[in-house]
Amino acid sequence: MRKFTLNTEKTDLSPTEAQIKRQKDFSRLHHDYEKLTKRGKKPLYKDPKTLLLFFIIGLVLYLIFMEG
Repeated sequence: MRKFTLNTEKTDLSPTEAQIKRQKDFSRLHHDYEKLTKRGKKPLYKDPKTLLLFFIIGLVLYLIFMEG
């Protein structure tokens, strides 16, 4: 976890012109935000690890209920 410190100095913390110009492109800013906050839309059957996990769980459940 990050440790944050309180800024007690009274210096001006306004952004530079380059930082302002970079944030003016709203479509790029929105795309970066969506990429950061949204999950991927990959279906479960196309993810090999998840598919293998479901297969193993199903196999274990089959063996438990069919053997007993």
